[in-house]
This record gives sequence, structure tokens and C-alpha cells, in this order.
Amino acid sequence: MEIIGRSTSNVNYTKSVHVLPKVGKLISFLVKAKKLGEMTVRVKASISNGIATDALEKVIRVMPESLVQSRVESFGFFMDTYQNQTFLVNPSIDKKANKGSVKFELRVNPNLLITVQENLDNIRADISGCSESIKDMLHFVVHEYLVAVGSTHPYESNDNVNRFLINVHLQKCIKSNGSWRNKVFDTAFLVNALQDAAKYIYFTDRLKREKAFDWLASQQHHSGSFKETETDLHYKRSDVALTSYVLAVMLENESAKVQHAVVIEKGMSFLSDQLDLITSANDLAIVTYAMMLYGHRLKDAAFEKLIDVSIITNNGAERYWNTSNSVEATSFALLSHVMANKLLEALPIMRWLVNHRSEIDSVTGQENTYLRLKALSRMTHKISPSRNDYMVQLKYKQSTRLLRFDKYSNMIQNITTPQGVRKIEITVMGIGAGLLEVIYQYSLNLTNFENRFQLDLQKQKTSSDHELRLKVCASFIPTVSESRSNMALIEVTLPSGYVVDHNPISEQTTVNPIDHFEIRYGGASVVAYYKNMSNVRNCFTVTAYRRFKVALKRPAYVVVYDYYDTNQNAIKMYEVDKQNVCEICEEEDCPADCQK
Repeated sequence: MEIIGRSTSNVNYTKSVHVLPKVGKLISFLVKAKKLGEMTVRVKASISNGIATDALEKVIRVMPESLVQSRVESFGFFMDTYQNQTFLVNPSIDKKANKGSVKFELRVNPNLLITVQENLDNIRADISGCSESIKDMLHFVVHEYLVAVGSTHPYESNDNVNRFLINVHLQKCIKSNGSWRNKVFDTAFLVNALQDAAKYIYFTDRLKREKAFDWLASQQHHSGSFKETETDLHYKRSDVALTSYVLAVMLENESAKVQHAVVIEKGMSFLSDQLDLITSANDLAIVTYAMMLYGHRLKDAAFEKLIDVSIITNNGAERYWNTSNSVEATSFALLSHVMANKLLEALPIMRWLVNHRSEIDSVTGQENTYLRLKALSRMTHKISPSRNDYMVQLKYKQSTRLLRFDKYSNMIQNITTPQGVRKIEITVMGIGAGLLEVIYQYSLNLTNFENRFQLDLQKQKTSSDHELRLKVCASFIPTVSESRSNMALIEVTLPSGYVVDHNPISEQTTVNPIDHFEIRYGGASVVAYYKNMSNVRNCFTVTAYRRFKVALKRPAYVVVYDYYDTNQNAIKMYEVDKQNVCEICEEEDCPADCQK
């Protein structure tokens, strides 16, 4: 800020005045903004050589007729071993961007984990009979999830003895022929749970699991598919889904993957022949996971097809698969994303699963709960902040700044660069996971945009030089006949020195009336909100009053824009009375070239 008539090195100006008791006196200072943005003006008054003082501050906005363009570039990093990853950010910034308006901010989020909110202890019931063994299996997957989120140690748990007893009980449920209840899916589900439990239990019966895999292999049809031996009263799976699940269970077991390689290959041949015919999102989700585990040549095609049939909801925050069993399909989709190391893309899927639990009163609900927690556990193992031990280095121009993260520091941290930076280099060094967000913005003069609204201004005659009446009319310029804008805003900025009272708007048109209006910046701006606009003119009049003396006024402007797409806009300038410094300055403040 520059004080007119004084040296540019002066940052303050003091005046001495005589003021009678209970009488106000106007004191003016002539100042000029030296740059765009918000500047704080502080005025301090004192009497009797500082015995009593008072002060006030006011923020004055000096803004161009511009629209802020904001962009975000995101980079996820997921490092299983100590390594370095570098990201270069050199965004395309419009050459017409206002000088000095470019800003960069780096935001580092080291904690991408979203945890389930339900009480998992309620899921772990007492040991039941073999007919209800799926409920017993939930002990294993709950423990695996708690280990993944870092709330319990893999082996140091009060629940160790209980898990061991459940493991022994479940192994006894396998019949002498290797099956459980003579059903393909149930046997595969049980042996998969026992395989998951083996990671946390010292003694397990490997021979029992091998016998179960032998029985499963014997159930394969000559076509390579698997069919259920008995009708499942709880949930009927297609041959494609059942075959995919059995193969996935075999592929997750290193011994079975070798022992039954021929069975797996024959089953994969069946699935590859069926891929183009699959219409069920549930079947596709399980097929994709099986192909991911196998490393099938069609795994990428299956993955892309799976993404195409997903549903995005909650403004992009969640993704799921809408089927007769959405939890199961979405769980397998998350497992596929983890296998493909598409962890950043998996976050919306994880968020949906966290928020959609199944009741465990039914067999299907118990199976879904197991699959859901298993998928969340796999994802959590990859992104848990308990593994974090890395530094983030930001380099721009000749400067370098560092941020440090470990398992104890998982709060979001930010770095803002000085103005004038146009590109940055980010290097992550260490192990762990996180999300880098580079937020950059710049201002672009509205005159550089193509008008998408028709905007007309008309100054009306008034009885006083201190009163301003401005008629504003706007309408949308559609690209398609009869189309309308989204919510539209008309912002009327007033010339310096002018403000409005509490009811500044009058004479508005009755068709498509103003929904509501807002007074901003101490009365220096009025914003009218419309629910939408068509090509029909919408008019109103704004009344304002000159309260302060201001010289060197710049033209004021009115802008209309679409709230949800601000690139659709129009702007027009207008001017009122012009006064120079010599006309409004007091004698002691006037520059030398004023004749007073």
C-alpha cells in the first residue's frame, strides 16, 4: 500500500487533530493499493501521549475482474519395500493468467485407511456345530482385520486359544471323503478359511486341507466347470461363479496351486470361453479375481469390463457393483484391485464396503461378512499407516523442503509455495502408503472467456450525485434449444466508495424471480441467486450510495455465471463519477501538483 504524497518507504502516517468532547471529526488518509489481493488497514487513535488508545482493522479487497481456475493433480504411492518414487508436476497454466496469481499447495495424506465402525467382537460367537461353522470362521477373518489395522498383534492375543479350538473343530467338520456337507462351495469356503487361519495358528492339519482340495478337484466336470452337488437353499451361484471361486481358493494355496495345476488350467479354459458371454456383475467380479490370481492373458480385459459395470455414488466417493449380492461382488472387485495394485482406484470401493455391513443372522450374511472383511483386510495391509516410514521432499526453483512421516505421525501436512512457482518435483523416500495432492490455482480475467450469458447494464437517473441506481438484465445463451443453466449467480460489484443498504434490490421481473440475495464485503457487493436461467431476460435494479470519497476509481463490473460450471459466464464494466486526488484531498494531504 502506498500513502499518496509521501515517500514510498513510509508504511504508516500519523495525523494530530483537536477533537471536542462528544463531537465526531472526519479524518482521511489517501492511500493506493500496490498489488492485487486482500490488504489489512489498521487505524490506531491515542490521546494524552498514549495514555488511552483504541484501534480497528479492516480488510480491503483489491481484486481484478477474474475467475479463479483451480486444478488438482493426485498421486498415490504404495511402497512395500524401501525405495524412492519421484513425481514431476508441470501443469498447463493459461498464458493469460493474471500476473502473480499462480499458487501451489502440496497436501500429503499419510492415512488412507477407512475402518469399519461396527463392534467386531459381536461377530465372534461361541463354537457351534458343523452345520453352522461359517459363523465360527468369522473368528479368523476378524482377527486378520484387527491385525491389519494394527489393533492387535498376530500372535499375542487373548483369543489365541479360542482360535486354536475353532480350527480343530472346523477340521473335524471335514468328512472322510474330504468334503463339508457334500457341497462344492461350502467345502471351498471352509478350506479357504482354514488356509487363512494357518497364518496365525501354530498347529494345523495340512493333510485335512489337502484332502479337501482333492475332493474339490474330483468334482470338476469334463467341461472344466464346477457344479453344485446339491441345491443351495441360501444362495444359488452360477457355474461360472462357482468355478471361479473354487479356482481362486486353489490359487490362494501354494500347495494346491501346484498339486492341481491341471484342474486349474482346465477351469481357466472354461472361464475364458465364457468371459464374453457374462452379463452378471457378480459372476464377472469373481471371474476377474480368479484370472488376476492366475495371471491369465484375459485378466486386463476382464478387469476393464468389471469397471465398466460398476456404479459410482456419493459424488464419486464410493464405487460398488449393483447385483443380487452387491457385498459379495464388491468384495471380489476390491480383491482384484489389490491384486492389480490399483490401490488409489480401490479407495472408493473400500469406502463403500466399510459402510455396508451384512447381518450375520443368515448363512448368506455370514458368508458376505467373511468376504467383506477379507477384502478389507487385504486392502488395509497395503495402505495401513502403521507401516509408514518415509520422507516427502518438495523441490521448486532453488528451494527444498521436507516432511517426515512414520506410524506415529499420520496427520495431513501441507506445504505452500511462494508465488511465481510454475513446476515442482516431489520425491517420496521410504516405505508405506499415502496420497499426494497438488492443488494449484490462478486467476484469469473474465474477458478471456466466451460469453454464455447475455448481460445488459443501464445506469438510471437519480436526484442525487451520491445515489447510484443500476438496472441489470441477464439471460442464458443455450447451445441446445430450450436448455437452461444450472443455478446462476449475478454479482454486482460497486465502485469504490459506494455501499448498499439492507434492501438493495427492487423492480425485479416476476418470471423466474430471484431465489435469494446476499450482501458481501460490507455492502460493496450484491449477489443475486437464480435457481436457473433460460433465454428469457431476468432483470432487477440495485441501489447504492456513496459513503466515502475515492479518487482514481477503476471501472466496476457485473458478472453472471453458472454456479456449477463457472466457465459459463459473462461480464460487463460500468463507470460512475470520476474524481481525481486534488478534488478530494485535504490541504495537508494533497500532492505538490495540486493547486489548493
